[in-house]
Amino acid sequence: VTGRRKVIIPENPFWKKPENLNLSVLESAWGPLPIKYQYLVGSPSSKMRFMSIGISSIYKDREEPLLVTVESIFSHCSPEELKKIVLVIYLANDNSELNVEIAEEIKVKFSEHIYEKRLLVIQSSTANYPPLWNSKEGQEDNSEDIVYTAKQNVDYAYLVNFCTNLSHYYLMLEDDIVCASNFVSIIQSYLHDTDGHWSTIAFSTLGSIGKLYHNADLTKLARFLLMFYRNMPVNHLFELFHKSQAQESLITFRPSLFQHIGRVSSFHEFETAVNDPEFEEDLGDSGDFLSASCFTSIPIVLNYPPENVCPPGKGVFWGKEVEANSFFTIVFGNPIIAQKIRIYTGSAEYAKDILYDGHVEEGRLKVHSEEGQTCLIFKKIGTFKDGRFELEDKRRSNDIECLRIQVTAPQTQWLRIRKINIWLKK
Repeated sequence: VTGRRKVIIPENPFWKKPENLNLSVLESAWGPLPIKYQYLVGSPSSKMRFMSIGISSIYKDREEPLLVTVESIFSHCSPEELKKIVLVIYLANDNSELNVEIAEEIKVKFSEHIYEKRLLVIQSSTANYPPLWNSKEGQEDNSEDIVYTAKQNVDYAYLVNFCTNLSHYYLMLEDDIVCASNFVSIIQSYLHDTDGHWSTIAFSTLGSIGKLYHNADLTKLARFLLMFYRNMPVNHLFELFHKSQAQESLITFRPSLFQHIGRVSSFHEFETAVNDPEFEEDLGDSGDFLSASCFTSIPIVLNYPPENVCPPGKGVFWGKEVEANSFFTIVFGNPIIAQKIRIYTGSAEYAKDILYDGHVEEGRLKVHSEEGQTCLIFKKIGTFKDGRFELEDKRRSNDIECLRIQVTAPQTQWLRIRKINIWLKK
């Protein structure tokens, strides 16, 4: 028809070959966020580890616990466990020069772990952060606490985002904690025995400390934290996250594998006593250095002989077929006056391998017997309770030459002695 406008039918875009063949809707939606990071220490490994450990750290103008935390992480891992982890420290101070200074301290102290590519220290400019305050004047949510909480959420989000694809699992820690021995193997063993869906497992009862995530969930978690970063504290967001992933209740491993140290919790400017009552590892002073020999009538398990834990040993004794009248005797090289004694059995991983019924005796008149050295005269000084023996008496003044752990009833569980700590009269 004359005058009719010509209609142009475009090509069907669904049949047109895409120019970007690498485009992935899934990656675009859930891949790592394009955040700029700067490496201060270390470089990433090309090998994916079993677990990455993330710490976001802010200098609190007090005795800095970060180095203690890093030392605790590495010193509580066996050589095999160290091969399975990578520790990422995100220095979240606004002052870049301060971050560099702290990174240098870490570099000097932990050079071996940096060389093995199991320690990274990073930062990101706060210029890359979303607004931490409301731009509208007069808003009530511009208080110092609100801004501080918002920054904490963004700090965590940036840390989590960086750790994507470094490992199969991600463990969240803080910069003021200590660890239980062999915590990596304990976590690995627990995961092996855990069936069914989970989003978050807590290996501590304190806030964000000890939260474990799948690598596949890290980008979701980073986005989730950024989505609500001004709405609520990070601990509440962590709780809402696992619920959003169809995990209604938090799965908590006991006893706790991590404990807070000091009186200033991370991201808090006020002093408060924050401790995890579920943590059962031994903290603080481990007693005096003693010369001693140890003997036992309990059959030994594998390579866990008495000398492992015998003072000043730092290892573990493990025995089986524990019967009534079984004993574990400590014979001192020279007579001592013990003012404080602590003997701990069991461990976080083997919580049932404690001494259920037994007591401790002090001995005098050292002699040789078929089982080795012992004492002729023994006197009971206290009993075990929940696998532990503790005694402290500064008035004690008598020399002793032996200590004996005496089993008073048979038990089906093996016996694991992890600590024998003795403090002498000065």
